[in-house]
Amino acid sequence: MRSSRRLHLTLSLLTILWIALPARAQEAPKAVIRLIGQTAWTTPEKPLLRVTLRITNEGGSTITEPVVGWTLGPKVTSRVQYETALGEGPAFPASAETVPVLADLAPGSSKDVKIRIDTSETGGIAQDDSGVYPLQLEVRSQDQRIAAITTAAIHIFQTPRKPVLFSWWTEVATPVAFGPHGTLIDPGFEETLRSRSGVVAQVDAIADLLRTDRSGTPVDVVISPAALDQLRQARDGYERSDGTPVPADAFPARIANQTLEELAGIADDPRAHLHAMPFAAPRLPALLSSGLRTDLTAQWQMGDEAFERILGKRPDPEVARPPGLAFDQASVDLLEARGVTTVLGAADSVERPPQPNDFAPPPAATLSTASGKSLSLLLPDPGTQALLADPSLREDPVLAAQAVLGELATIWREQPVPDDETERGLALDLFPDLPAGIWGQMLRRLAGAPFLQPVHAEDLPLGVRPRPLPATLGTTAPEGFSPQYADDLAATARRVTAFASILEEPADDADRLRRSMLYAEASQYIGNEGSGRIWIDAVNGVIDRTFSRLKPDTTRRLTFTSRSAKIPLSLGDPGHRVLNVRVELASSRVDFLDGNTRSVRLNRTNQVISFKVELKAAGPSNIDVFVIAPNGAVLSQSVLRLRSTAINPTALVITIGAGLVLVGLWSRRLFRRRNP
Repeated sequence: MRSSRRLHLTLSLLTILWIALPARAQEAPKAVIRLIGQTAWTTPEKPLLRVTLRITNEGGSTITEPVVGWTLGPKVTSRVQYETALGEGPAFPASAETVPVLADLAPGSSKDVKIRIDTSETGGIAQDDSGVYPLQLEVRSQDQRIAAITTAAIHIFQTPRKPVLFSWWTEVATPVAFGPHGTLIDPGFEETLRSRSGVVAQVDAIADLLRTDRSGTPVDVVISPAALDQLRQARDGYERSDGTPVPADAFPARIANQTLEELAGIADDPRAHLHAMPFAAPRLPALLSSGLRTDLTAQWQMGDEAFERILGKRPDPEVARPPGLAFDQASVDLLEARGVTTVLGAADSVERPPQPNDFAPPPAATLSTASGKSLSLLLPDPGTQALLADPSLREDPVLAAQAVLGELATIWREQPVPDDETERGLALDLFPDLPAGIWGQMLRRLAGAPFLQPVHAEDLPLGVRPRPLPATLGTTAPEGFSPQYADDLAATARRVTAFASILEEPADDADRLRRSMLYAEASQYIGNEGSGRIWIDAVNGVIDRTFSRLKPDTTRRLTFTSRSAKIPLSLGDPGHRVLNVRVELASSRVDFLDGNTRSVRLNRTNQVISFKVELKAAGPSNIDVFVIAPNGAVLSQSVLRLRSTAINPTALVITIGAGLVLVGLWSRRLFRRRNP
């Protein structure tokens, strides 16, 4: 019986394995398609649409008999149709063809496939009109589809009569990579330099566009001065947090230097308008709501100074992109007071009025200020911004760039030739965190698109018609620092002011502390105050050590045998600095014959100053000793203890006289007792 059960169990297991093994061997193939290149648009004169695909086998089985099929869908007539087709493919095929790959694809291998579509011969593209067509590209194996993507095929029948006014901008920014002591605390920044991604790829693409484009395309770039400061520190050589030195001739440092040189070249190009944020890109509402308005003024001042020092140019003050795209009415009032005329906002900064036929919303609005003036507010197109943020598109740079261009072309086709009273506009904010491969593909398409008329950001609101309508900002409570963090920022800033007032040499010590305090207000520390406190603590550490060294030596009690004397005070060690302070004494038991205050230029250790005093009484006396900054801040306070053994002559005469009177009275009483 037991043997029969064991045999039955064994047969069952073998049956399961027999079924499972073929299933595993017949695992469905898996492929990924990436666009390597695509013709941005075709025309009757240049009708050939070239597409290059890279097919990668990411599965565990060989892809046998692979073929690539392309399907051209009908021309889209709205943004909704276009965006739906990007996600789901064409509604139906207007034209299609199959291209053989000619070889099986083993696991992990890739194959590039080139496709040529003559738009003058295919029946799917109208030859008498411009339009956008969804183009689906798919990989099939044994008649089974295993991967597909959809891109945009754009055909321009003739030169557009009224291109859409178009402004794009981007923000050059980096996270805070170097700590208060100059060491690298963010290894990701070094990897960005090493891989030439992030800010490096972004700046490379802008510089390349200005070098190669001869059409005079205007460029707007918003720069975080802190990013320039991070690149400067990397350029000069640095030390990692583990103590490893990175010299100035190392590859990351050389790339940082190259990026700064390219930014300086961009700043010199008249087609480029460069705009600076406050130094460490703090959130404007966060500082204003925390009572740190003066800090914001310092942020702008140091930001402009760093910008000019590193790039050799003053930033354009008329355009501002609030850090983190966070701004409220108080922020708008402050920007207007600084001379800003145009604010670069987010797609949802304000509500925009609905448009007829669900056309794209207007690209600009106006904001009123407390002074009665108004600012222009540029608003990126929401649909295009959504495509830029789409994770699936970001994985394929060419596809992402072409999808964005197709969206803009679809918006143009909503009203290709508006009436004479209408001048349409579009705006686009290119996110600074776009993958490296997107930048070159995107900028070349935007600069050359015949249906776009690029203009600078401040010119777009002036060119569109009808004129931008007034808008109202929402009342959402801004993200900000905690009250304790804001109080610590303010208190430490006051100490920095006192430190700066006493410092003569080296003068840049105070600037370093001010810069550290500005870093502590960076946007990245909102909600992450623990990381921001490293800057506050570092500043307080420097100030504490400096102020403690100023304290005079009052540990020894002084004893005087006369009423008048000189009090010597030995001051501390200023270290490598030259400091100017005021020493002030105060006591109710001591008269200061030559004044109770001394101004001291402290440039060496154990400098001695003296005060001529007169003690009002014998015995112990206390003198309060204050070290005061030129701005009136008390830097240290201590107590000097004195003792006098001198006898006051007037007091001695009074004492002797009182003694004689007492002796006379005693003698008289004694005489009376003896003579009753």
